[in-house]
Amino acid sequence: MKTRSIFLSSIIAFMLPVFVIAQDCGYYSLTKGTKFSYQNLDAKGKVTSSSRSTCTDVVQIPAGTEYKVQVEVTDAKNNKSNHEYAMRCESGNFYVDMQNFVDPKSMESFKDMEIKVDSKDMMYPAGLAAGQALPDASITISAGSGGVNLMNMVVNITNRKVAGNESVTVPAGTFDCFKITYDVETKLMFKISTTVTEYVSYGVGNVKTETYDKKGKLMGTSLLSEISK
Repeated sequence: MKTRSIFLSSIIAFMLPVFVIAQDCGYYSLTKGTKFSYQNLDAKGKVTSSSRSTCTDVVQIPAGTEYKVQVEVTDAKNNKSNHEYAMRCESGNFYVDMQNFVDPKSMESFKDMEIKVDSKDMMYPAGLAAGQALPDASITISAGSGGVNLMNMVVNITNRKVAGNESVTVPAGTFDCFKITYDVETKLMFKISTTVTEYVSYGVGNVKTETYDKKGKLMGTSLLSEISK
């Protein structure tokens, strides 16, 4: 069913690189030109796509630093798509633009409509510790025409917490990581609930991401395959 495929694509977008990286935030570092590559696997471990994220610019803003990121995704048929998003460091905290969590393909539903975006970006503190609770995040995309709202897409991220520390091995190497878990609820025509586990390493950012359905069955995995600075 095509509509359901769009929703599942928006969930798989969580396997795209989520940089938890910041300059002057006391925990991570990122410079212009840094590249992170990822392999995206299905539940059986088959590679379904790959992505490369490049930091294209580092800009000083009044409250800190903003990082602009270009993402290129290549699917199993070698079709390529691109999207951009921003991250920022403010007052020792690091924020990831929630638009990174929306698959560009799902935005085809909003083609030729007036778009309004309201979001609460995902925040990571300068220091992480096992047992720590992290703030919720969300994004609402409203589409309409002539001032009349016709469609909403909502992504809510809740119950974020640092579950512990683990050593994780991926194609790019072995990393000491913080394990962070959270719940994801995506709503458009209907609601999809998933759970995400991500592994974040000091000085690197996101190393591995696992997405599970509401029954706890693995849907897909993203693995860091290469870092280039």
